[in-house]
Amino acid sequence: MDIQEFNDAIANAELAMGNENLDQALKWYNKALEIQPDDVYSLSRAGAVYVVKNDFDKAFECFKKAIEVDPDNGDNIFNMGNGYFFKGDLSRAMEMYSEAEMKTCSDDVKARIYYQLALCCSMKEDYKAALVNYEKYQDADTTGVAMTDPDVITEKIKIYIALADIDNATKCALQWINAAPSLLDGYMVYTNLLLANDEFDKAEEALNNAEKYAEYDDNGKFNIDMTRAHLYVAKSDTDKDPNGDCDQKAYDLVGQLIVSPYGTDKQKNELVIVLAELCLKMGKIDEAIDTANMLLNKAEAVAETAAPAAAAMTAEEIEAQMEQDTAQMGLAMEEGRIDESMGDSAEINYDENGQPIRNYPDGVFGEGAVETVAGLDKESGSPAVIEREQVDKARFVTLSAYAIKEDYEKVMEVAKELKHSDNTYYAFFGNYSEAFSVKKLAENGSEKYTTERAQKMYDEIIAFFRKEMLNRNENSAYAVIFRARMYAESGKYAKAEEMAELMNDEDKAAVMAYIDQCRKEQNGGK
Repeated sequence: MDIQEFNDAIANAELAMGNENLDQALKWYNKALEIQPDDVYSLSRAGAVYVVKNDFDKAFECFKKAIEVDPDNGDNIFNMGNGYFFKGDLSRAMEMYSEAEMKTCSDDVKARIYYQLALCCSMKEDYKAALVNYEKYQDADTTGVAMTDPDVITEKIKIYIALADIDNATKCALQWINAAPSLLDGYMVYTNLLLANDEFDKAEEALNNAEKYAEYDDNGKFNIDMTRAHLYVAKSDTDKDPNGDCDQKAYDLVGQLIVSPYGTDKQKNELVIVLAELCLKMGKIDEAIDTANMLLNKAEAVAETAAPAAAAMTAEEIEAQMEQDTAQMGLAMEEGRIDESMGDSAEINYDENGQPIRNYPDGVFGEGAVETVAGLDKESGSPAVIEREQVDKARFVTLSAYAIKEDYEKVMEVAKELKHSDNTYYAFFGNYSEAFSVKKLAENGSEKYTTERAQKMYDEIIAFFRKEMLNRNENSAYAVIFRARMYAESGKYAKAEEMAELMNDEDKAAVMAYIDQCRKEQNGGK
């Protein structure tokens, strides 16, 4: 073997790797292997390059040969595990990492085994196992780098958030700041976690420290100010707002940020919604409507420029479809297939707490398909910059504003759009608000909306919420609240109170107060 030629080949390969010239690196590693076919280092390095080039077959050939040459070297098995990891075969990767752990490994690889296992567990959503492996990684690291590694810290923050462990996520965020005090991201994450725990003073201090110690450009300053606006909104009406001026501070700051040349489209859209919500809270009802309509008008413009291949349904077409669906439900009610005593004859099962659960056949309530807004469907591939959720938030604000103004024609108009939201609460609120507006219009003597039509709609929507309750998922709590309100508004107070008994203490208290309010209104305020 020509030692000089071999060493030159390795040196050239390393230089090419340092310059990210993968083809030249492979050329010289393979040259080294021509001289010394069993050189484990060259095999491992060549395999790593093949992994980067997504040529996994050749990568595995290199790793396999390295293992054959030195089967007791855990580093070689670890490299094979990395190949499977980047190929996306997490189970096989974890198998290789575990096998490598049982062999003799270099100190660096011994630690990185646990780091890779943590990543695999996190990607498989086994968050507790991921945390254990991150701890092992930090314990096995002899350099001390792992304890302050921003990648590890941010991964742990994500895991703690997924586990709803805000306290430990906050501790990690503070650790991130201490490890990289000039990096703005750590301050932003830390501040938002403090806000989630209503620790407003600490959050404000974190923002002030970000301005003082972090390095940032104009967009970074925009992010700091946007977070400060959220802080003002969160502090309002708390004991941390003794002067009662946080809403005004937020209103002024958000207005400045909206017209700023910095920030993303998504951030600007969110700020418009925040401003509309602030206007609503501050009694600026018309301004709330105008502000929310800024976003809705923009959404309509985006929808028009999206030019979908298939024409989207108009509001009138959607309404016609819904009327057809509700007509089918009404027919079912007239034929006795759906009525207020329907539950008495339904099949009854019992949950783990011994509570009765009635099962109804699918489709009996005639639910209509949810339509999406042209140009806003996340899966449509359209270039829209306005997210559907943002549009729904804007509609929610306008609906609430029109309800305050008692403009029930407008309430109904917005409700017909909102009830098609992908957000369950908004969709439920839209269905409820449409029925409520019909009821109010009927009470106000509308020729178009009669008392009979209002009651029929109430029966239909109550039936819809009943079915949603029986699904026994995270949406059931919303359904029982709306169902209770509608019973109360229909004068069926005993049924409303029955629903209230199923709620948590906070919701129960609010609904019972609403039931009392409905009673008083029906009795002329007595």
